Amino acid sequence: MKSNKFLILLILVTIISCKKELSDFQINGLWLIKKVTMENEEMITPALNWMLFNPDSTHAFGNGWSQNSVGSWTFQKSSKILTIKNDIGFSDYKNSMKIELSKKNMTCKLKVDEMEITLFLERIDKLPTSEVNKLYGLWKIDSTFINSRDVTDSLNPEKKAMLFLRWDNNFEIRNYPEGEKFGIFKTQSFRQQLEMINYSLLSPKFQFYDFIVEDEKLQLKSKDAKTVLKLSRIDQFLK
Repeated sequence: MKSNKFLILLILVTIISCKKELSDFQINGLWLIKKVTMENEEMITPALNWMLFNPDSTHAFGNGWSQNSVGSWTFQKSSKILTIKNDIGFSDYKNSMKIELSKKNMTCKLKVDEMEITLFLERIDKLPTSEVNKLYGLWKIDSTFINSRDVTDSLNPEKKAMLFLRWDNNFEIRNYPEGEKFGIFKTQSFRQQLEMINYSLLSPKFQFYDFIVEDEKLQLKSKDAKTVLKLSRIDQFLK
């Protein structure tokens, strides 16, 4: 009889400890910031901002495929206060926020310059992919239009010109009759704009394009609307 009571007690203790562990680590995982408000007014924020909370009390924040901060976190269960310490940028930077937590959603409230900021987050299971992330890789230049006139045959007669947008934000343009071009590129957080700086010339040349990615196709339209490039994704270099 005593052994049965001991077994029941052991099971109860195990269940309680499991529930406590699950509750303590409910914040763990990957979260997407869906909305930000300041004093109940919705703010413009870069899409695809995420927060990752690890079981070892470390965190990482980022946007799309890019990570921009790391640090540590603590959670006071009784007061529901989440404290985040950022190890990059500002020395000993800390921020505490009151949170409301469910299985799939989390709301964080904090004070910044005496104003209340609220973050609305949703649990996700993989890093979000932005339109910017889709730019990386190798593209074949199918056609080129300048002032609405197709100039592909003169600029790209063998139809082998390629644009390589590398992960390190360098670009290469190959197989053009006038020679290879190279430089660096960057994108904007709030709009689909590609900025390219060509270093293969005597003086750097800046080019700005609006871009659209659909399936395996890419369109680049210069900001002055004079040049339009249409490209398709390929998986090997053309010779």
